[in-house]
Amino acid sequence: MNVFGVILAILLLIIVVYRRVKLILATLLGIFLLALTNGLSFYDLVMNYYSVSLAGFLAKYFMVFVTNALFGKVMEETLLVSAFSNMIVRWFGNQNAVYGAIIITALLSYGGISVFVIVFTVYPIFLATFEKADLPRSLIPACIMASSCTAPLSLVPGGAQLNNIIPTLYIGTTPMAAPFISITAAVVTMGFIFLYFRYCFKEARAKGEHFVMTDEIQKKIQKFKKKTNITEWMSILPMSLIVVLINKWNVDLSMAVLAGTVLATIIGRKNLSDKLCTFNASVANVGTASITTAVSVGFGGAVLACSGAKVILQAITSLPVNPIISLGIAASFAGALTGNGGGGCDVAMSILASPYLQMGVSPEAIHRIVAVATAGCSCLPHNGMLITVADTCGFSVRECYRHIFTSIVFASLIGLGTVMGLECL
Repeated sequence: MNVFGVILAILLLIIVVYRRVKLILATLLGIFLLALTNGLSFYDLVMNYYSVSLAGFLAKYFMVFVTNALFGKVMEETLLVSAFSNMIVRWFGNQNAVYGAIIITALLSYGGISVFVIVFTVYPIFLATFEKADLPRSLIPACIMASSCTAPLSLVPGGAQLNNIIPTLYIGTTPMAAPFISITAAVVTMGFIFLYFRYCFKEARAKGEHFVMTDEIQKKIQKFKKKTNITEWMSILPMSLIVVLINKWNVDLSMAVLAGTVLATIIGRKNLSDKLCTFNASVANVGTASITTAVSVGFGGAVLACSGAKVILQAITSLPVNPIISLGIAASFAGALTGNGGGGCDVAMSILASPYLQMGVSPEAIHRIVAVATAGCSCLPHNGMLITVADTCGFSVRECYRHIFTSIVFASLIGLGTVMGLECL
């Protein structure tokens, strides 16, 4: 009954969020079911596990959320993102401009714009490129998430995202962990994503689907198309600075992103008519992103307090298979139960790193497998970023999840399989 209750609570959370119930309410409903099926007090689970895990995650990573939100907004308002996208999209032409937007988003994600707020930065890029390609807007949420939540988030070595940074805090690895295996898996994953979207675009055109314009969307596109007055190659510098700082000098992620923000402000200062307004607007995004993520982590904390979760994890880690494989399964479970990549990675590293080091799994293998598994398997319907992206793009989770599942969850499993296969050789 305990194990069944844990599985049922996770499924309930996924279903009710899919049905458009708000995440906080959905997690509380899930915890109520956990309490009933595991013989625990609902009050105790909420106050001593859910709230404590939620608060602990916020305390540990709050400055990362603040600096990432600030960096993303400054890059947008200084028009550095526009300059960068103009440079990339020009290489692809109007018909294939969306592929350029996918690459842009991947590079922005790798370079330090957090996946929690990246939708606010890149949404106008996808609107402009989808208009040029005359493709339906319903594909935009999947394109944004696939290009930011897969290889750039967890596979490409040196990336400035939490999934690639959290393992370094637990086992002393670096963001460049397992470079050959990581790059190989990243190429395989992104290759699948590009082929999948090529199929989707071809199918949409065959069905006669088109880009539907509204007044609000027109305003966003016009703002994005403003003349930047910035030398295009300089738009790369703030992101490059962040990557260099965290990899060469081991600078704390939030401080590295803050340095990138300062450089972006200097480069694009002529386009910032009201700096205070820009900074205020960036901080406004922090609350939603951080709370949504922390709530998911809180639910994970409540699940792990239940005996059913302990039985499941013990069963996974005791599987008669190569530890590399059982680690991938266990980390995937952590990602699924939290519905958040960074939160799932933090949970997985806290409970799995030590036992798998004792089993003889190398720190670099643990780093990469946990990063990839928790990133991909967290993108279920109760994922906070997914909800934010869908809302921002004007769709419900139900309307866009089919493409999100294939291009992120399934694609990440391909990447995870590639990593585990190469590690087992």
